[in-house]
Amino acid sequence: MGTVWPALGRAAQLDAIVASLRLTSSANGVVLTGGAGVGKTTLAKEAVRVSGKPFRWVVGTETARNVPLGAFAHLISISSPIEPATVLRTARNELVAGLGGSIIGIDDAHLLDNFSATLVHQLAMGGSTRLVVTIRDSELAPDAITALWKDEWLTRIELSAFTSEQTVELAETVLGGPLEASSADRIFRVSEGNPLFLRHLIEGAMSSGALREVAGVWQLRGEAAITPHLNTLVASRIDRLSQEERRVLELLSFCEPLDLDVLTDLSSEEAVEAAERDGLVRVARGQAGLVVRLGHPLYGEVLSKSTPMLAARRIRGEVVRRISVRKPEHVVDRIRLAALGLDSDSPPTAEILIDAARDTLRVGAMELGERLARGAKDSDGGLFASIYLAYALAWTGRGKEAETELGQYDPGDLSEIELVMWGLPRAANLFWPLGSPEEGRALLELIRTRATERMVHDLLDALDATFMLFENRIPESLKTVARVMSSPGSPPLARAWAASSGAVGLAFSGRFDEVEPLAVPGLEAALLSETGNIRYTCGLGQTFALVMTGRIDEAEKLARHYVDFAEQQQPGRSLGGVLLGRVLFAAGRLDAAFAELRQAAAALEGTGYSWAMLALASLTQVAAALGRREEARDAMERTEHLNGDNVGIFRPELLLARAWMAACDDDQVRAQALAREAAVSAIEGDQLAVATKMLMAAAQFGDESVAVELGERARAVPGAFAAVAVRMSSALSARDGRALDAVAADFEELGMLLIAADTSALAATAYANSGERSSELAAAAAAQRLSALCGNALTPALATGARALPLTTREREIGIMIADGLSNRAIADRLVVSVRTVEGHIYRACAKLAVADRTALGAAVRAENR
Repeated sequence: MGTVWPALGRAAQLDAIVASLRLTSSANGVVLTGGAGVGKTTLAKEAVRVSGKPFRWVVGTETARNVPLGAFAHLISISSPIEPATVLRTARNELVAGLGGSIIGIDDAHLLDNFSATLVHQLAMGGSTRLVVTIRDSELAPDAITALWKDEWLTRIELSAFTSEQTVELAETVLGGPLEASSADRIFRVSEGNPLFLRHLIEGAMSSGALREVAGVWQLRGEAAITPHLNTLVASRIDRLSQEERRVLELLSFCEPLDLDVLTDLSSEEAVEAAERDGLVRVARGQAGLVVRLGHPLYGEVLSKSTPMLAARRIRGEVVRRISVRKPEHVVDRIRLAALGLDSDSPPTAEILIDAARDTLRVGAMELGERLARGAKDSDGGLFASIYLAYALAWTGRGKEAETELGQYDPGDLSEIELVMWGLPRAANLFWPLGSPEEGRALLELIRTRATERMVHDLLDALDATFMLFENRIPESLKTVARVMSSPGSPPLARAWAASSGAVGLAFSGRFDEVEPLAVPGLEAALLSETGNIRYTCGLGQTFALVMTGRIDEAEKLARHYVDFAEQQQPGRSLGGVLLGRVLFAAGRLDAAFAELRQAAAALEGTGYSWAMLALASLTQVAAALGRREEARDAMERTEHLNGDNVGIFRPELLLARAWMAACDDDQVRAQALAREAAVSAIEGDQLAVATKMLMAAAQFGDESVAVELGERARAVPGAFAAVAVRMSSALSARDGRALDAVAADFEELGMLLIAADTSALAATAYANSGERSSELAAAAAAQRLSALCGNALTPALATGARALPLTTREREIGIMIADGLSNRAIADRLVVSVRTVEGHIYRACAKLAVADRTALGAAVRAENR
């Protein structure tokens, strides 16, 4: 990859190095220390380049360290043997001859021979040139080199690995676009912020196709391939280890972490101690004692890939047999043991793999769930191996493969329980990923004709309730949900489907108080069911209810909880991202909302997920609110392709996205009409709370006609949002600027900054129409302030009503003091000017704003700077 890797994240260190290279510096240069690959050489060369001075470069190497002055051989010419002092003096004179004030760079100075080290020390003492020296941590350096900073001839600067944030910044700068959060997390975990490792990881992943750009977002899928060069770098260190230390790393490369007692039993206490002392492993306290991890993830990557297959199977088998001595009690340990045993010489039974696959799907780890299910199938796991494999395939966007897997079974050969456990994932797969809701429903009815068990009817009803919800038939869905949840002994899978559907249906219809009592048992059931990711549907209902009742902070906290629960695993991370992005949009934090929704949409699009449409519709709205017309149009087109009966519940959001697109295209009348149409669509499905949101959007677009209907609909919708929205639409209809000002303050208090900004802008327009100049300016300034807090939003209302006050810095400063209650004399004293000067500033400011007096000036400036 011909990409230039910049020295990002090191601005402070770069400035310090450049300063030390000036002749006026008290030090004669700088020593950069740090681990291998942290960027010492890159930073040193960048500092030399920035300094603009002539330079010479020396590199210490293993081959030259046994040759006196070997590293400097290309810069000096000493043709005959002479005594050491004369050699050093001659070399020093040659290096600085004609290069006063120049720079000499010495890379990897810990590899210099003693003569070269002494020469470097003398150059530092001489002061006629400046030095940039790099040394690797944990390596012994000649005494003459360590004396460089101990005797304070050079300034020492220690470089550490990048933080997660710095790693992402560097990666995104090189890639030229945003990096998906889950992919960024994987890259950071493998590289641990080491810039050299990061570079080779990204270049290797791009070359292999594992890292690719999808809809403007870079995604890492599959193995994080590393370049041959990085493999060689890591392998060279491993190759220098003793057989005992290598054994420790091999064990950990196939199973990490390991309990200390397990690792020492399989190797030796001495080997583990030596590996810890050399920084090859890390020992930490776990829940049940000390555990050991690799010193760097790349040791495992290199060792596991270089170990022959039979040897790898043997090592895994050794670990499996030792861990199995004490039967794992925790589900995570059981999953890990089953996964380790898959490719070992002690493979687990099909039953163990099926149980592990089911447990893995419950926590949303779809890739591992697929691997375990395939292992179970290869071990003659039969129907249930195929069922769990189909779940994993469908949840990772491979609906056709899931259908092929399940389609090989004849329903006539299945028992009633087998039939329903086979039919549920197949019906769901037909309904959503394959986009054939009629076939999905037909399959449910086929199963129902053979159902005799109450439990089977509960499962069928639960999925049917979910189908009805997504078809925008909320009343029917909620009746079925109530029946399933009240059925004694209904299985966890049925309760998870029913409760998640009910949580959304209740929230969207405005029955907010009933959401949490249903979501809680639904989340508990999700942990016990094969479709663990259904928990995010509960989250959709919960977060919407919190937003509509004015609890934005709680909604954001809950959304972040869902994001964290995924632990960066897909699709959970993206489903959580949709929740978080929508909450951030409601809060008016548009840039953050855009980032979340863009990466979620890129990950979900093309998978058949119903949420892909919700993600894209929401992304369209956010992009339009930011005035990003081309990005909004692109998202809108992608949203339209996903429209269908199986996502009818999100049709109001689709129509609202069209409204925002029209607003972004400066077609305000069409935007208003589409927002009203979105409300009609919501009402058709009994989404009364969603309808109030849509009518409120119409009012934001300046629609004065929705006040009566919004008032009527809001009567069935409790909570702060609906109440304030009714007052807003009424004030807009009456063109009452003061009432709009009050409503804007209420929305700001609720944390809904974008709506507050629009309302202030509409107030400014109302004041302008009534000729109230000072109030207009104050409202316009407030709208401008709020718009800035939203990431410089650009909506129809803001485009018309928001603008900064046309004041100089001094006029604005005096206005703030007036608003704070200071007299002209007090202002003059504070600014150390005359009272007449202050009065002149006030006069000119009032004239600019067309306001009558200093009080009105203070009010206008206060509104802008509140």
